[in-house]
Amino acid sequence: MSTILTPSSLWKDFDDSLPLMEVTTDVTTRNGVTYESVKFLGRETGAGRVIIYGKFARSQENPSSDGILVMPDSCDTVDEELLTMFVKGGYSAFMVDIRGEWEDTENYTVYPSDVAYANYAQAGRHLDYVDESADKTSWYEWVAVGLYARKFLEQRLNCQKIGLVGIRDGGEVVWKLAYAGNFACAVPVCAVGWRAYRGYNKFGEAEPAFDEERHRFIAAIDSQSYAPYVKCPVLMLCSTNDPQFDYDRAYDTFSRINPQFIDDSVISYSVKSNACIGMKSVKDMFMFFDKYVKDRQVFISKPAEISVGVDENSNLVGRVLIDGAGEVEQIGMFMAEDCVSPTIRDWMRARPAEGGEANRIFYFDVYEKTSILFAICYVTYTNGFTVWSKITVKKLSGAFRNSRPKSRVMYSVRNGNDCFSLADSASHSIAKTFFVNEDCFPRIVDCGEGLQGLYSPCGLSTYRFNSPSFAPCADSMLKLDVYSADDCILDLIMMSVADGTEYSFRVGLVGGVWQNIVLESKLFKSADGKSLSDFTAGLMFTLRCPSQYAVNNVMWL
Repeated sequence: MSTILTPSSLWKDFDDSLPLMEVTTDVTTRNGVTYESVKFLGRETGAGRVIIYGKFARSQENPSSDGILVMPDSCDTVDEELLTMFVKGGYSAFMVDIRGEWEDTENYTVYPSDVAYANYAQAGRHLDYVDESADKTSWYEWVAVGLYARKFLEQRLNCQKIGLVGIRDGGEVVWKLAYAGNFACAVPVCAVGWRAYRGYNKFGEAEPAFDEERHRFIAAIDSQSYAPYVKCPVLMLCSTNDPQFDYDRAYDTFSRINPQFIDDSVISYSVKSNACIGMKSVKDMFMFFDKYVKDRQVFISKPAEISVGVDENSNLVGRVLIDGAGEVEQIGMFMAEDCVSPTIRDWMRARPAEGGEANRIFYFDVYEKTSILFAICYVTYTNGFTVWSKITVKKLSGAFRNSRPKSRVMYSVRNGNDCFSLADSASHSIAKTFFVNEDCFPRIVDCGEGLQGLYSPCGLSTYRFNSPSFAPCADSMLKLDVYSADDCILDLIMMSVADGTEYSFRVGLVGGVWQNIVLESKLFKSADGKSLSDFTAGLMFTLRCPSQYAVNNVMWL
């Protein structure tokens, strides 16, 4: 029988005292940033030492002694654009490769033969299972790389206070480094643990029965088991509607954070950014680093809270509760109905009350047959920092004055930029993760003669088909109005979230005029020619167009 290790027993004897033997292999300077490609030695595995590859970046004119260690996703490597973002934010940054040997890649971390499974392409069961022991997993080797990378950055900058950030699997590594290493603060991005629970929705499904192997994995690898042991403040950056990330469980991990640091830790959500991190959260990240790495005075409020109830007029409302410290600049709330799957959940803005203290009250104008309400709110303070609540879940029964009947109209310009999010977020974000400007986000544009529509250069996507308020019937047809400045092709795509199959249809648009388009489901075809049976089963609807376009009046017939 294998031993079930814990974070403390797994890392208590780790040796990071071996000399690095650093070698610089390349130095380049572009746009005021100097990049150094370096290699140095990591831990001894028995068959040799790991040869770690990474890239160090700092300002050419004003190099900072404040450092950020960046851990990429397991299937990605060093990203100069991401390093540049941190340098422009006032830091020196080091990004290390953990994925190892990769096709058509010259520079990468080299793992000895006895730990070849640390190469992401060769990980096999060493990634998501602990068949022998937790120190025989890809995660153990990746954390070891991070510990030696921290040593490199400390020596290079001659500093003790180093910030830590990691993306997705790199974020899961961050949780472990926040315990096993010595960092000023840690920022896991779209990483909250609960990997053993993948495939099980938190709401509406029974938890699985686990065998001994699952318990070994949870105890020593899953990040929620590290949260109680972290040795620094944590900022959790979470995106919604990410098929690889379960944001429903994020607060479960946050609530487990070491009591010594929970009051200094923050959780932040990006809603309608389509699996990426929005600008409010990016700003939070740099202010968080400024506070804990640069020791600047940055006010950070406690998380907001939501109270769901009925007002004196029998309206279903949400009240935002804040700690009272700090001056509030903006409050907002999102709601969703009934959908227990976080990936296809349609988040829409709750309707704010008007005037004075009423700006902390929002109306939940739910569909009259909705049985479960999901709500989340944010509060932005005048210093620019935004805090969020946990996702509040409320079972509903009875009638409310502000309940509404089912609607055939999913979107019109009266909804502003609600309903749709970004379609192609990855290609317009830094490291397929961070948004740093507003240019890509959906916005209302003028189309001449007083007519308007919704536009984004990234294309538009919506999960609104899955909301009970707007759900279609089996025989429904989709109608929308589309404008294009020039003659072009409009791509319409229905993606099944369950299996990733895309069903597409192309429409030729005539420039300068609005066109009314009516579509049956059978017009949408998969790559192998199969028709979409209907619009009812877990779909994400996407529009892409190379021209300046606009969309309005999306509805069911």
